[in-house]
Amino acid sequence: MRKTIEHVAQLAEVSKATVSRVLNNSPKVTEQTREKVMKAIKESGYYPSAMARRLTTNKAETIGLIIPSPQDKTFGNPFYTEILRGFTHQAKIEGYDLLLFINEHQFNYSQLFHDRRVDGLLLVGVNRNDKGIIQLSKNNFPYMLTGKIDYKEANYVDAENRKGAYQAVSYLVNLGHKRIGYLGGSFDFVFNQERFEGYLQVLKEHNLEYGKELTMESINTEESGYEAMRKLLESSSIPTAVFVANDLDAIGSMKAVKEKGLRIPEDISLIGFDDIQLASYTEPTLTTVRQPIYEMGTTAISLLVQLIEGKKEVPLKVELPTQLIIRGSSGGKI
Repeated sequence: MRKTIEHVAQLAEVSKATVSRVLNNSPKVTEQTREKVMKAIKESGYYPSAMARRLTTNKAETIGLIIPSPQDKTFGNPFYTEILRGFTHQAKIEGYDLLLFINEHQFNYSQLFHDRRVDGLLLVGVNRNDKGIIQLSKNNFPYMLTGKIDYKEANYVDAENRKGAYQAVSYLVNLGHKRIGYLGGSFDFVFNQERFEGYLQVLKEHNLEYGKELTMESINTEESGYEAMRKLLESSSIPTAVFVANDLDAIGSMKAVKEKGLRIPEDISLIGFDDIQLASYTEPTLTTVRQPIYEMGTTAISLLVQLIEGKKEVPLKVELPTQLIIRGSSGGKI
């Protein structure tokens, strides 16, 4: 039979209220009484139910995780797989559950708090113009984003996107490339714009050519990367190198390059961004900018819990460093 708080109270010879105070770390309990109750808990094998704990603390002990839709674009993307690993690992350490919401329609984020379903919100892949974040901030609801948005008071964890792109394109310039293309996602998301800005900054510093025929938009899938690269290679003057702003697009673009009869990296060098696991298994292996995806997940949860518990002040803005990982898809231009 499962032990109850009454069993613990009888064994420790105290009231149920005293046991409850011990469980909730009340300062009103003497150290001697606390030790006696904790000993009784251990001997009885009692553990408080999650529901009972939540009723006494007025907390859900749950973080709402809102991810973008459609689901196939999310769960089929290794970036989300890795960041979810970070979320779940750190949430377990912090003692919080994760409640998943698929953002198929615009959420009323604040309602989740009013319903006491969650203690805080973690939002992934938020559009830069999402007005719901402004409402969260104005109502002092704890939340964290993974990725910046235009709202200056937003709390977020992100990678150093501009610096990472700058490092990648600078490396291509140092290899001797002068005509460098760009392939990346929509500017509806700040990280895409920042990576493009890093690319442009290098071209400007080295007085290198830039033109619309050198850039193509994609949507962060192998299929879109393949189609975008196919169009890029239709140019009358094909670039000798391309910076691709995410790895899935880069992997798809490899197929288009090979179908064109070009060699990687002898005819065209490629650099991606993310360093998903598959990047080290392509042929040739993919040079890419590693962003600390797992650490972004653990950091976001850790900071959100501190916001929930009143240990941090807003706004919280964290950018984690990136690293250029050189592999076989990039080479010198003779």
